[in-house]
Amino acid sequence: MTNFEFLQAEHVKLLQNHADLQKRYDMLAAAVGFSNISVGDASKLSFVKNDITIYCDGHQFRGHRLVIATRTDYWDDLSRLDRIEFKDITYNTGCAVLKWMYTDHVDGLLGSRCLMEILVAAVKYRFLDLQIRCELFLLDRIDCDSCLMLYDIATKNDLVQLKDNCEKMIKAKWNEFSADDFTNVSASLLYGLIKSYSEHVLHSIIRLKRSDILLLFFIEHFQELPKLCNEEVSGTFPLELALESDQIEIATSLVNHHADVNSIDNNGKTLLMRMLVKNKVNALIFLIQNEANFGQKVDITGENLLHIAASTKCSYELIEWLSSNLNHFDINDVDNDSKTPFIKAVDSENIEIIELLLQKSAVDINKMDRKGCSPISSALFKIRNMALAELIAKAGTDLNILYKGVFMIHHAVYTSNLDAVQFLCRHKVDVNKRTAEGMLPLQIVIDSENINLDLIRILMRSAANISLKISGSHETLLHHIIGSENDSEILEVCIENNICNEDIFTIVDTNGHTPIAKAVFSGKFQSAELLIKAGANVNEKDPEGFSLLKTIRRLCAFAREGEKYINASLLWEALQQGSFEIAKILTESGCHLNGCFYNENQKFHQTLLHKAIGLKLRDAAIFLIDAGCDIDISEQWQINGEKPGRDTPLLACIRSDFNDVAMYLIKRGARLDRKDAEGRSAVHLSIYKKNIAILIELLNKCNPDLLLDTDCSGNTPLDVAIETHNYLAAETLIKKAPKLITQVDENGEMLLHKTVRAIDLESVLFLISANFDVNACTVNESCVTALHLNAQYGSEIIMRNLILAGANVNAISTDGFTPLHVAAYNNYEALCMILLENGAQPNVPDTLGNTPLHRAVSGGSVACVNVLIGDSRINLRAVNKKQQNALFLTTGDLSRTNSLDILQMFLNADPQFPLDEKDVDGFTVFLLSYLKGNENMCHALLRCGVCLGTISQSGISVFKHVTPTKQLLFSLLDKLEREPCWADGHSCSECEMKFSLTMRKHHCRHCGRLVCARCSEQEVPILKYGDSQSSSDRPRLMSRFLTEAELREVFMLPEYTPRDLDLTLKEREFLNKASKVSSITDQIIQAVKST
Repeated sequence: MTNFEFLQAEHVKLLQNHADLQKRYDMLAAAVGFSNISVGDASKLSFVKNDITIYCDGHQFRGHRLVIATRTDYWDDLSRLDRIEFKDITYNTGCAVLKWMYTDHVDGLLGSRCLMEILVAAVKYRFLDLQIRCELFLLDRIDCDSCLMLYDIATKNDLVQLKDNCEKMIKAKWNEFSADDFTNVSASLLYGLIKSYSEHVLHSIIRLKRSDILLLFFIEHFQELPKLCNEEVSGTFPLELALESDQIEIATSLVNHHADVNSIDNNGKTLLMRMLVKNKVNALIFLIQNEANFGQKVDITGENLLHIAASTKCSYELIEWLSSNLNHFDINDVDNDSKTPFIKAVDSENIEIIELLLQKSAVDINKMDRKGCSPISSALFKIRNMALAELIAKAGTDLNILYKGVFMIHHAVYTSNLDAVQFLCRHKVDVNKRTAEGMLPLQIVIDSENINLDLIRILMRSAANISLKISGSHETLLHHIIGSENDSEILEVCIENNICNEDIFTIVDTNGHTPIAKAVFSGKFQSAELLIKAGANVNEKDPEGFSLLKTIRRLCAFAREGEKYINASLLWEALQQGSFEIAKILTESGCHLNGCFYNENQKFHQTLLHKAIGLKLRDAAIFLIDAGCDIDISEQWQINGEKPGRDTPLLACIRSDFNDVAMYLIKRGARLDRKDAEGRSAVHLSIYKKNIAILIELLNKCNPDLLLDTDCSGNTPLDVAIETHNYLAAETLIKKAPKLITQVDENGEMLLHKTVRAIDLESVLFLISANFDVNACTVNESCVTALHLNAQYGSEIIMRNLILAGANVNAISTDGFTPLHVAAYNNYEALCMILLENGAQPNVPDTLGNTPLHRAVSGGSVACVNVLIGDSRINLRAVNKKQQNALFLTTGDLSRTNSLDILQMFLNADPQFPLDEKDVDGFTVFLLSYLKGNENMCHALLRCGVCLGTISQSGISVFKHVTPTKQLLFSLLDKLEREPCWADGHSCSECEMKFSLTMRKHHCRHCGRLVCARCSEQEVPILKYGDSQSSSDRPRLMSRFLTEAELREVFMLPEYTPRDLDLTLKEREFLNKASKVSSITDQIIQAVKST
């Protein structure tokens, strides 16, 4: 609810309350017999008989002239009338009026419509009070649904207040009203509202569908109609708005009053185009009847009405209209992109328009747009709608048309568009066509990176000829297939389709090789087998008369005699294709089993065995192992030009989970101590890979000492197992080599220490279950146990498990720390409680004499201090080697609350705690707090009564300590509430003269310092201490250290004469404000001047 609506509602409530009060007043006035009552309670009047008849809606009532006369003067003199009649009101309304006349009551639960009828009757028959009462009720009920009707009533009956409130509601909700809401509103009234609340009057009249108001508008704006009837508002013309809402009558009126049927919007579209897009057939018929232009084009795009229709989802009625008017259009007209309506329809997949256009023989279905795209190529490649392509093909389109500079069959193959290739082949497209560069469709598929055998199969079934020559080469497609990477797969597809004949197998390439010869000399033995099965002659001879087998043997012999390794590619091809008989012949003929493959940069080389393992060719790997290859040779590569890799075949198998070959290598005696670039052995890798089968086999074959080897990170196999949570492997390793569990790393830590540091509960529990000594210390300078480390890192569950396993809660490190020292310093409250519950001693000192309480206080661990103090065994007053109790260590904590909280805990536990205790250097807690700037602690200690004037053995006190400002000291002195404790010593704290029989001790009653008589000559009452002694018994005072607050109490007289005093700037400012000086003030000033 807005502020205005809230105030309006409150106003209505006040009016109703006023009416109720008026009614009660009139009733009370009638009851006490006032003669000048305004209304009275007619129900209390007593008449002998009723004297007039009232007629209403076919009913009659007996009434009293007096009652009627007090309510209205509508009938003038009632004495001459025997009857009156309520005309044009219903029976229920008449009853409500009569009830009010006699009882002065209107039912507030009546509906708004009923109240309106009563209000109308009250206005008509001049029942003024009833009118006011109904108006008040209706003011409270004004809403979006009733405000228009109420406004109409208020306007007709000149009800100002009701009208104003309705106007405010109408203005606020104007955009929420619909045409139906204004149906019963009079034309003149509604026209006034529209002019008041609508920015665009004509558009609002059309939206409200009121032709009677339109006539008023035309009359009022007769001279401006050509402009107003063609005004575009938010992209909409008045005529367009009328046509959209099917208001033909209003549209006709607009056209008759200069509305333009060919008006163009900001996008360059005509009314015809916009109505077509909205499927408004009646509007199209109206516009055509009123001579709208069919041939108008959009300036920006060059589209005509048919182009727009081609991009629009058309209704059945619109298609019928277009069919009947198709002769009015140029169906092959093009837009700015050279697109015809047919191309636009295909791009939009508008089947209805496509079928409509195909009915015309004049349509050009092969015309291309500016980008060289025809309707059929758009259907096949842009939108990939094969059903639409089928429809266009049936219409006789050219399927050999170019698309993007190539035939569509080539583009389909280039893009691996299987559906398009199938479509084109089904329609008998020539699959042996060449591009401008001479490329064949099948050649394109063979040369692609990702071979698609389905494409090859479709092309072969559509009569692709593999005996055709490659452009610029003397080899056929068949030779090209054999030379490709996927030769055997492609060749198998070709043979499936029975396209091979004897003539193909005899064609030679530039080297004079037939297809089978090329397969053999290229090491494509699987392809060679397929060619032989397809009919190739295995005994064919080369021009020198040698068969293929003899040629190969000659090559191998040449390699052996030259004592050079044969390139490993021949042997590798035989192994890769599973031709182990050929591989055996090659090895027997001299092929080296350890031949290597190099990459382009010579930074990587693999042996045949490594390559077989990398591709997981089990049979090839076992063949090489059985043939006697080196099973411990390392492959070599460089990572980022830095670290050379050196995986042996066994490491490579474990890394790639190639278990069969790994087992076979272990069985054949592969070395188990070889390591990779990161120093990991086969045992390390098997644990990383969680390969238990290989690990067990390795442990059965290896020496236990091998399990103690570490990798480059210093991890043994057991470390790796624990780190990866491979507990089954860890258990297996411990059984093989029990001393693994106690091995120490380079930091002097054992496994348990590392797992506790990592807060690894699972690993800790495993090691405990493996009977690890939980009290074992690290082998380094700290010599801590696992419990010490856990106290540092804070795991409650690990600590409980260590204690349950027998960990010593009072174990001492090299520095004398117990686990309780460590937990207290690190503020682990729960750990401290666990340790104390399990017997930890709270008073054990470390090498510096600090107990756990000292450590907790020094770390600011408030929670741990609370736990330790709560232990009954704690010695709060225990001191370290500096003779400092734990409270001394709070002095350096400048946080707002820590030191104060700890102080309060100490005093709660020991109210007599010695706060003025001195350490070996004579410092107290207060003095150290002052030296370290701990203001909060200083104030708290002074409130507890510590001595302010304490002096250390080196002569340091709060008064002599050099600081940039004296602000802290003055703050302490300001807030003194009572005389502080007196300091003690052997010399004056000011002049440092030693006391003797003639040099007596005195104390400053303001600060408690120990001074001599000469340094404390001034005597003045200290009012804030409640000092009211006589002048002869005034306490000694060192005025140099009076604070501002004390000076206010001392110098309370209104006048002051400037003098030289050793006072601070604040003291001088205060004294300058005084206006008079008393006699005691003069005495003090003279005393100071004399000093």
